[in-house]
Amino acid sequence: MGLASKRKGHWRYRCWQKLFLALIGFPLAAGLLLAFVAIFRAVFVHQQNQSVLHILNNQVVDKIDESQIMQRAERLAGALKIPSVSYATDNQEKEALLQLQQYLQTNFPLIHSATFIKKEVINTYSLLYTVEGTIKGKLPYLLASHLDVVPVDPSTWEVPPFSGKIINRTYIYGRGAIDDKCGVLGIMEAVEYIIQKGERPQRTFFMAFGHDEEISGKRGAQELAKTLKARGIDHLDFVLDEGFPLTKDLIPGTDKHIAMVGISEKGTATLELSVSGNPGHSSFPPEESAIGILAAAVARLEENPQPSLLGKGPESATFKYLAPHDNVVPPSAKAVINHRVHPSQTVAEVIAYDRKIISDPRVHIRVKTSREAHPVSPFGQDCIPFQMIVISIKQVFTDAVVVPAVFIANTDTRWYLSFTTNLYRFLPTVVMPEDVSRYHGNNERISVQHYHQAVSFYYRVIKNADVLIDQVPASTVNNGDEEL
Repeated sequence: MGLASKRKGHWRYRCWQKLFLALIGFPLAAGLLLAFVAIFRAVFVHQQNQSVLHILNNQVVDKIDESQIMQRAERLAGALKIPSVSYATDNQEKEALLQLQQYLQTNFPLIHSATFIKKEVINTYSLLYTVEGTIKGKLPYLLASHLDVVPVDPSTWEVPPFSGKIINRTYIYGRGAIDDKCGVLGIMEAVEYIIQKGERPQRTFFMAFGHDEEISGKRGAQELAKTLKARGIDHLDFVLDEGFPLTKDLIPGTDKHIAMVGISEKGTATLELSVSGNPGHSSFPPEESAIGILAAAVARLEENPQPSLLGKGPESATFKYLAPHDNVVPPSAKAVINHRVHPSQTVAEVIAYDRKIISDPRVHIRVKTSREAHPVSPFGQDCIPFQMIVISIKQVFTDAVVVPAVFIANTDTRWYLSFTTNLYRFLPTVVMPEDVSRYHGNNERISVQHYHQAVSFYYRVIKNADVLIDQVPASTVNNGDEEL
């Protein structure tokens, strides 16, 4: 090979080398650079967040003044005298809801006269308060609760359910004492106390009180959410709603308070199983009756419940069914099954599993109602809103062990899912073993001391949220209005 040929070959090699570096080397270098930036940002953000949480943990913590503890208890007791019951959609004690609105107006005069607080009645019965902070342009947050309560049978109560009695200056009795007038008034007491001290929150936030949470929230919280959206408020820093209460002496192996903060909610799937066949007389029944086929299907589901994925999937489903019978062999039979759907499952997966287990084409499955589980909200050490709530709990319940949990019931948070990924559910009161059955049951009550702690918790949330204001993302209203 001549010198010219060698040079030509070397030139081609250099060209291919450059091309290779251009096609492979540059993206690789860029990838390494991006990886370095990502790692640097993760470490930096983690350290920054830890520094912020250190500030929260080491601040001088002031709490609600105990000198007015009985006055606050009396105000809650007064609200419990108002029977704001929800029976079914559009079947509520609506006059009582209006009475409750007026009661709040009268008993929280500082809130309703403050120039920086705007009260609005939404869809006649729900309430939206906008608390304008001293610092504008920061992402607001929302504190939620609800005004309605579940029905009650007075004959089964030791204390009349709407008497609002305080027994021995210790317990406040009444429907809604736990669920959830203690939330509504607890939030308002905290804000009233701040104003009474001559202070004003730095951050803007909303107090959103729906009037029909017990029957879906479609007329209440959904309308509250629509109102915010219509004003261009489509993002919130976090939402805090009712959830698990603290428990004491319920968990074996510890005598500490256990605070479970809901980071998601189970979905629901109510399925109707039906079998249709030919009628006949009971003296000459067919080989397989509709009830028999249906009973076998239900039995298979009971023997093969939804997969137990404790820790990563739903608990075993619960079943409720009904099979009527009389002297005539009925041509059809129905059963209703209610599932609670964990965030790791979908409604479709639950139905598919049931269909597979039943394995009988004669059994028809109809979805009566369904709702997917909520997404799981962040709860790690780097999630400032979650850690702020954890710290607020510990500032009031100093021995509390705080853990994330999946809330098994459903709340109004469903209507705020599009506003933020940071949705948390917690009820800041203590339920002892003897009080578990009182929730939605007979003789509902809250102790005067535990209610005082609930007010203190909401106060600490508002104060801690202000401490974190420099870490809060900026917010502008989409419709061109003034920044919040």
